[in-house]
Amino acid sequence: MPGNYAGTIKVTVRGRDYYVHSSAPMPMMPLADLEEALICNRQILKDSQDKLRESFIQEAFEYAPPWIVNYDAPMQDAIQAHLNINMLVPLINLKGGHATFEKPETLNVQTRMEMMRNVAERAVFLDKFGQRNSVNTALLVSLALMLLLALILV
Repeated sequence: MPGNYAGTIKVTVRGRDYYVHSSAPMPMMPLADLEEALICNRQILKDSQDKLRESFIQEAFEYAPPWIVNYDAPMQDAIQAHLNINMLVPLINLKGGHATFEKPETLNVQTRMEMMRNVAERAVFLDKFGQRNSVNTALLVSLALMLLLALILV
């Protein structure tokens, strides 16, 4: 099993297993390179979030066949970036830099990946249906107020 090899981590997200190889940065890396790697890994997480969102749009609204919808690559990238950040922040601080964890980076990797999938799906639904719902809600509230005022004045 790949999970038995040193440095390989198994993460299960929505019933699918992802195997990611994790290795520590070289011990003599300069502080500037470590800080740049932290920025790069955070950007990879943001890009993965956008790709997950696009994949969900393809799956839910464009009815793309399953072999075209690609959740695997962005999930694999996000898992790798999350693990890298968990190694980079302490190393930067050990070398005299100042790095802190952002809130989602404090979660374990499986919880974070589940959260990323959920956020991507909710964002798509809000984009697709949120505008119409706010207009409908405003119309319904206006109608209710007019009926209430009509009852009070009669």
